[in-house]
Amino acid sequence: MVAVTAGGAEWRRAQECLGAAEVCRDNGFYADAVSRSYYAIMHAAKAALPVNVESHSGVLNQFSLRLVQARKIEPEWSRYIVLGREARLNADYKVDIVFTLADAQLSVDRAAAFLNRIHSLLGI
Repeated sequence: MVAVTAGGAEWRRAQECLGAAEVCRDNGFYADAVSRSYYAIMHAAKAALPVNVESHSGVLNQFSLRLVQARKIEPEWSRYIVLGREARLNADYKVDIVFTLADAQLSVDRAAAFLNRIHSLLGI
């Protein structure tokens, strides 16, 4: 195990979650792909924040305040957090909802786009 900075650890975890989401999508675990996609977004958002935030709602609030309102990132990226969270809650807790390949692909695509944007923002 290697120690890394908090932001670096969050970024690494974001990439791992995106990889896991892709594996789940490719193997027919669509609800899990949706869930992992959200966590990729969440960890990437945390990596971009200059403060440590633990709660999901806190990440969204701080992302909006410190990045969107500060005009460091476009407002539509906050929507990816909101959409991802809603989908993740359904995937994790609403067992009567059946997720499809299209659902999983959309979630993975959104997560990949979010990570690309955060990568560009951080200059890494």
